[in-house]
Formats: sequence, C-alpha cells, structure tokens
Amino acid sequence: MSATSNDSSSMLKRFNRKQDFSNEELAYREEVPTSTSSVPLLSSSRMSRHFSFLRTPEFRERALAYSLGLLARLLVLVAIIGVMAGLGIGLLYTEGLPEDADYSDLQFNWTVNPSSYLKPYNSSFTYNILLDGHSHSTYSDGKMTVRQLLDWHIANGYNAVIVSDHNTIEGGLAAEKLALAEYNNTITVIPAIEYSCCRLHMNLIGINGTVKIGPPVPTDQDLQAVINQTHAMGGIVIVNHIPWSNTTEDGYQVPRLPNHPSIEDLKAWGVDGFEIINQDTFDYPTMQFCQENNLIQMTGSDVHYPNVPANAWTLLQTTNNTKAAILNEIRARRTSFLFDPTGTNQRAYPNDNSNFWKLAPVTGLGDYFGGFYSDSKGMYSFQGTFCQPEELQVHSSMIGWFIFWLLLSVLVFELVRAAVLSLYSYFLRRKSPSL
Repeated sequence: MSATSNDSSSMLKRFNRKQDFSNEELAYREEVPTSTSSVPLLSSSRMSRHFSFLRTPEFRERALAYSLGLLARLLVLVAIIGVMAGLGIGLLYTEGLPEDADYSDLQFNWTVNPSSYLKPYNSSFTYNILLDGHSHSTYSDGKMTVRQLLDWHIANGYNAVIVSDHNTIEGGLAAEKLALAEYNNTITVIPAIEYSCCRLHMNLIGINGTVKIGPPVPTDQDLQAVINQTHAMGGIVIVNHIPWSNTTEDGYQVPRLPNHPSIEDLKAWGVDGFEIINQDTFDYPTMQFCQENNLIQMTGSDVHYPNVPANAWTLLQTTNNTKAAILNEIRARRTSFLFDPTGTNQRAYPNDNSNFWKLAPVTGLGDYFGGFYSDSKGMYSFQGTFCQPEELQVHSSMIGWFIFWLLLSVLVFELVRAAVLSLYSYFLRRKSPSL
C-alpha cells in the first residue's frame, strides 16, 4: 500500500509538470506570431507618437511654405534657362557680331623663292612669271584686304595674281588699281570674277565689267550664256576645283555642288580650261583631259585666310610683267606649274579680337544650346541660298540628359540648402535657448 501510494504521488507530480510545460508553450505560441508579416514594428501608441507631428498645423504650414518656395525656385530657374537659351540661340543668327580673330594688323615679313627648291612640271620650261590663278579678298568671303592679299602673294613668291572674288569684279579692280599705284611692277593683278552657284564655280578672267549672276541653280543654257558673255568681253573661262565641287557634302548623300556639268559638256560649251591644282589638291584626271584637248591648265591657291600655305604657282614666260602679256600667254596655252603638296612653311596669324571676348560668355550660350539641334543647309550658293535641302534634327537624347542633370543638380541644391538651414537653426538655438 505504501509503495502504491508513492508511485501514484510521483505520477501526479510528473503530470502536473508536463501540464505546466504545455501551458507555457501554448502561451509562448500565442505571443509569437505565425508569420513575420504580422510582427508589429511599433505599437500603435508608439507609432502614433512618431507621426503625430505630421498631422499638426505647424507641420502643414511648414510643408506648404517649403513647397511654395521650391516651386518659386524652380520657376526662376526655368525662366533663367529660357532667357539664356533664347539669347544665345538668337545671337547665333545675328549678323555683324565681332569675329574671334582680328585681321587688321597682319605682318608678312618673309620671302619665299619656290624656284630654289621646286622644278617645273615640264622640267625644261623657262619662266619669269609666277602666277596665282585664284584668290579672294574682303570683297567676298576672304579675310584679307586687297593690300594684305598682295603682300601675302609677294611674300610667297608670286609676281602676278588673279583676284577672283565670288560673283563680283570689285575686289579685282580695287587690287589692280592699288598695285598700279603703289607696288611699282612688283606684282601684276588681273581682275576676275569667280562665278559661283549650286552647279559649279568658274573664274571669268581678264574682264573689267560684270556678267549676269544667277539664278542659284542655273540651267545648262544659263551657264552657256555666261561663258559666251565672258568671251564677248575678251575674258577667259576657267572651271575651278572639280574634286572639291564633287565631294559629298557633309551630312548629305549628294555632292557639294549637285548636278555639276561633266568636263566633256563644259568643253563643248566653250570653256577655255580647268583649274588642275587647287590648294594642295592635284586633279590629275582633269590635267590629262586638258592635255588631250589642248585646254588651259591653271593652278590656284584659292586663298581666303593669311595663315595658310602656298602650294602651287602657274608659270609663264612673257616679254614683260603686264596683264596683257600674261593673258596672251595663257590664251596660247604656254604654261607650266610648280607644285609643293606640303606648302610653304611661313604663316601670318591674326590677333585675338577683344570685342569678341567681351561677348563670348553670351555667344557661347548659343553654341551650347545650339547643340540641342542641328540645322543643316548644305553648301552656300553665294547668291543668298543653299544648295541642299534644309534638315532640322532635334537631339532629344541630349535634351533628356540635360533635364536629368538639371534635376539632379536641383536635388543636390535642396539637400545642401536643408543642411545649411538646419545648422543655422541649431546655432541660433544654442545662442538663444529661448528660441
């Protein structure tokens, strides 16, 4: 009986302990949620304390003030960018602004003797005239005055020059008058017009008047009329730089001068010859054509700027250095040439134009904002139009990235501004605890 009573007492104690354990486990399971999604990060009372400030009138007042301030800052920024873009792009299309270079004080203090290191194409050819058959002055798109143009030629070994400004005889006549009056037979000037349009460029040499210019895209008959008129005035017609004319225009799939007449057609229309060297380009096929058809072979520097080399000299042998004697030898096809593909080493460089730099911070805006689009017009006709159709392309990618970096800059500015204002407020509170 005693043993049985003890066993019963032990079993009861073990049952009670097991029951207590089960109750504790149940209580633990009730406290621990079955999924992490139901775990409360903060009690409702604590959360209420943390975010209760957001519902206060003070917070709403501050938020409204900041939003209005941010909106005002953004509107000011957009207005500033709009004014800068409009001003800059407007200046891109404004004529008469100062250029970056000042060509008023050029010095040509050297003398080149090409005969000392070059031989004529026809090695036995004798000559006393070194002629430049193609040049430009400020009367068209050249940067040198007629006086500077003559000095450049003398420095580079020429003693004769054809001044052939685009679609005007005035530069050639002014240069001839100056040479006769002041240069004492140092250099002979032959006036000419470079007839320029969207089909070809050709020099009308040895005329003292003008010819009909235009239209920008002349017909075959229009070109033949110009050739005939030049001959009637006693002039010579030389077709210029065919390789340059037929080179593909940048941004297009057509030549610079579309529908350029063939050399066979030009010969049939009565031209007297061709420019076989222009600057450093030797047009060998056209030279062969001239040789086969007994046409004049001309070389030209086509100089526009003073800081370029001289590459070629047309050679003649005349009884005297006069316009009439030179033209007679040209008509007789008795010419040769010197050619230096490297060109002369000496250069005359313009000075900086201080007036340009005064406006550069503003005109530079045009270069920047002008990068948002491309306005391609092709080759200029020298008659107020262009030779290819205008193509306007908006660079949306650049505009998009501009907006991205602008917004990023605004964000950085706002963060820096908030930090500065917080520090300022902190120091004010430390200085005046009552605030």
